[in-house]
Amino acid sequence: MLYLKKIKKYYLNFFIWFLISIFVLTILSYFNIISTNILKIFKIVIPIIIIIINSCNSAKITKIKGYLNGIIYASLITITLFLINIIFFRIFFIKQSIYYIILIISATLGSMIGKTKKSQLNN
Repeated sequence: MLYLKKIKKYYLNFFIWFLISIFVLTILSYFNIISTNILKIFKIVIPIIIIIINSCNSAKITKIKGYLNGIIYASLITITLFLINIIFFRIFFIKQSIYYIILIISATLGSMIGKTKKSQLNN
């Protein structure tokens, strides 16, 4: 439970930046500033970048191993996104499960990088 209190800041931070990026991408797409192909790439890349940065930062404040921190952090986000998807769209595709796996892997790698940076800074 103490771990969830520490990670709550990064969990909320992800959704704030996620909503801001969706809003900006929607505006850019509406005014035809970016094409649909670039929009599809950004819809995948931006959450991955946000997760890597947040999991890297959250790994610096926790005392558990980096990969465990990443798996827990990504599981929280993935479960939330999955529930939102089921509630609003009521459809689940194989592409989404691959996307969730990519999110979990990126959070795990980000946490491992954050733990490594923390240990290098301490030495």
